[in-house]
Order: sequence, then structure tokens, then C-alpha cells
Amino acid sequence: MDDYHRLNDAELKALFDHLFPHGFAGEDVLVELACEGWEKSPLKACFHPSPEQVFEECLRLHRRFQELGASRRKRKPDNPELVPQPEPTLAQVQADWKDEPVNEEEEVQELVGRCLWDIFSDGHDVVASDGRLAHLGSFRGAGGFIADYVDGKQRDAWGGDYLRFYMGTSWISCLGIHERADLTPVYAMIFRRLKALGADWVYHFPELGLVDFGPRRTASRKPEDYSPSDAFAEEQSERERQAELERVRAELAKIHERSKREALDCPPPKVVLAYQQVFGRDPKGWPPV
Repeated sequence: MDDYHRLNDAELKALFDHLFPHGFAGEDVLVELACEGWEKSPLKACFHPSPEQVFEECLRLHRRFQELGASRRKRKPDNPELVPQPEPTLAQVQADWKDEPVNEEEEVQELVGRCLWDIFSDGHDVVASDGRLAHLGSFRGAGGFIADYVDGKQRDAWGGDYLRFYMGTSWISCLGIHERADLTPVYAMIFRRLKALGADWVYHFPELGLVDFGPRRTASRKPEDYSPSDAFAEEQSERERQAELERVRAELAKIHERSKREALDCPPPKVVLAYQQVFGRDPKGWPPV
């Protein structure tokens, strides 16, 4: 879709101003997300997990690494560096655990900003009331837009401090944020504000793609350096490369279709559940078909 069908940067900023007139951590946001105060909100656990939560996360991460190293151990059973490591214990975690000070404004800003990335980016589409897309750019660009908006800066063409919100909540999912707290209320708060402005949302099931940058180009040869045998070999190599690309694309397509079928047997993602709560229906694109 070309730029004519998208909000421009000024219009995107105005949309966010309407969504959050007092900022991501304004009093109005806190009333919706933490009516009894951030200290008592279950969402605070996203940034302040208990020792038990940290232990569960460390245990899952440890076991995952051990699974990934299993094939290497089979190939090199005598390698001392590949010997399975003992699992972490709760006592070890408790010995290192510290209860960090709460920074309400920073934590609420980060959580709301990351959930905004999940809705406005991650392959999904926010559709403004006039039918145009509220498109923040690439994954990196969306992270940069949100960071620049929070910091009150003009949008940086290179994405600014994009890492702060890059990849939304998935960036910190390895820390167990989705297990630490239910993020549905945050998504629902954003959807309520979008609905009030007449906007809508289109869900896109995640899909892996394959980018072909083509073969490495060599410097142009002089006519006298032309070799029929070399040219034939290059053509053959390119045909083999294209065949391999098609094989991988076909395999990715199969994985994608299988993932969609499996998704139908599982509860919808939290972001979809939040949309259903607010709009009373499924978003376009869900369930995946």
C-alpha cells in the first residue's frame, strides 16, 4: 500500500496524542491498569518478579539450552565442554535475588509502549477511522517511533532509540513477562482508545519469509577473459541455488500452514482476546485460515 493510503508522521503523532493525551503513564492510564496503585497491580510483576518466578524462568531457560546441546553431545560425547550442567536451584536464585526499587512512570511507559508495538507492528495493521493505515514502519522503525514519541523527539529516520521498544513484549518474553502477568488488560486499554477514535485492527498470523539477495556480483569481465566453462559452471550453480531457495520456501509454507492449524486448537493470543473483549467480535484475520 503506497503512502497515499497511510497516515503521515504528523498524523501518526496526532493519533498517539489522542490515544494518550497525558502520556503512556498518565493518571488516566493508571486508573485503567492499576486502580489501586502500581505497587498493588499484578502488572508490576513484569519488572519485579518474585524469587520463585525467577527460578521457574531460569529452570526453563536452562532446560532449553540443554535440549539444544543434546545433538552436539551425541556427535562429540567426549567433549568436556558439552557435559550437561546441573539445574539451578531455588536456593541459588534466592541468594542472588534483590528487590529492585519501583520506578512507576518508567515501568508503565515501557509496558504500554511494548504492548503498542505488539498492536501497531508485529505484522498487524491499525486502520484509522478514514480507512488509512496507521503504519509506523518496519519493526525497527515502529520501535523508533514509539521511543521518539515517549522522549518528545522528532521522528528519527534511523529509528532513534528503537531497541527500547523493538519487538514489543516478545523481546522480553525470554524473561517470562507473559508468565509474570496477564497483559490482556494493557491490550484492552489500547483497543478501547482505538475504538473510541473509530479505528480498527487487522490481525496477521506470524509467518517466516525468505529474502533472496541474489548471487554475489563479480566485477565485469573483459571479453578476452570470457570462459564458456566458467559461465556454464556459474549458470549451473545459480540453478542449484534457485532450486534450494524454492525447496526452503516450500518447507516454510508447509510449516506456516501447520502452525495455523495448530493455532486453532489453542486459546487465541492475549492480544486477540483483548480485541474480542473490547469489540465483541474477532478481528479481521482471526482465526487464521
